[in-house]
Amino acid sequence: MSKQANPTVIGGFVVGAVALLAAGIALFGGSELLAKRFHYVAYFEEQTKGLRVGSNVVLNGVRIGYVSEIALLIDESRYETMTRVTLEILPEAYIPISKGRRISEDLRDVISHDDLVHKAGLRAQLEVESFVTGQLLVRLDLRPDTPARMSGMESDHPEIPTIRSNIQEMLASLQSWFSELREGVDVGTLMDQITEALTAFARLMDSSDLHDALAGLNTLINDPDTQALTTSLKTALTDIAAAAEEAQRLFESADDDLNALAADIGPVLERLDETLATADGMLGAAQQQLSGDSEQAYQLQSTLREVEGAAAALREFFDYIERNPEALLRGKKE
Repeated sequence: MSKQANPTVIGGFVVGAVALLAAGIALFGGSELLAKRFHYVAYFEEQTKGLRVGSNVVLNGVRIGYVSEIALLIDESRYETMTRVTLEILPEAYIPISKGRRISEDLRDVISHDDLVHKAGLRAQLEVESFVTGQLLVRLDLRPDTPARMSGMESDHPEIPTIRSNIQEMLASLQSWFSELREGVDVGTLMDQITEALTAFARLMDSSDLHDALAGLNTLINDPDTQALTTSLKTALTDIAAAAEEAQRLFESADDDLNALAADIGPVLERLDETLATADGMLGAAQQQLSGDSEQAYQLQSTLREVEGAAAALREFFDYIERNPEALLRGKKE
């Protein structure tokens, strides 16, 4: 006859299970523990040192999941290795929207995985999360400018194409540069030339001529005559600066005087015009009175022409001075 189960023991197991469940919810977060998850895989050919189960998966700097499994794959014929990383994505970590409105609870209902990969350019790459510990994370980006290189591996989960991390790309570029340098340059000859250059430099540093030249230069610099010359040169430069200031003030003063002269010529020209007009009237009247005397009229006309020529020349002179007052200092332009 079987022994009857002890209700107290059964109750203790139930209470213990409930307590463990409550503790798990409290420690890990109830919403995340019971949340629906999507699984994806990504295959990395580069080193994954620093990547751990539980490492973060981020998109645009926001944690949307974590690494749930890491497996090393080895090809039996080519002996090449590849790391398969399984990603668990929390759909509650992102919100599908359209025109500012939430349109779905699940992104897969709105955008298919193929569209995310081939149109939106969903890619996975490794990134350093902490330079102190060397821990890595998986960073997701939308990079439609990069090719979607699929591994061709069979998997139970959708695959996200990978791209090299920035550090790996830099190291690959450096490796390629060193390879080209090694192929295009004779390293032995280059090292010989560098050795010869260093040897020649060492000989130059040990040369007595160089030491004598430096000693002579030091003596020249510290010589009292050289120090006095420096003081004299400084004084001369100060005198030149003062002379330049005086010359500038002189030219400014001369410029003001010439402008004043040009301003005074205007009234002179007006009075000259009035005088010429009066003289012309007087000569005209005299010509009428002497119209009967042909000899006197001829002399008067000659005098009138000479006066008019002199007045025109004077008028031209003053007009030129008014337009070019600096001609009084510099002379007439050629």
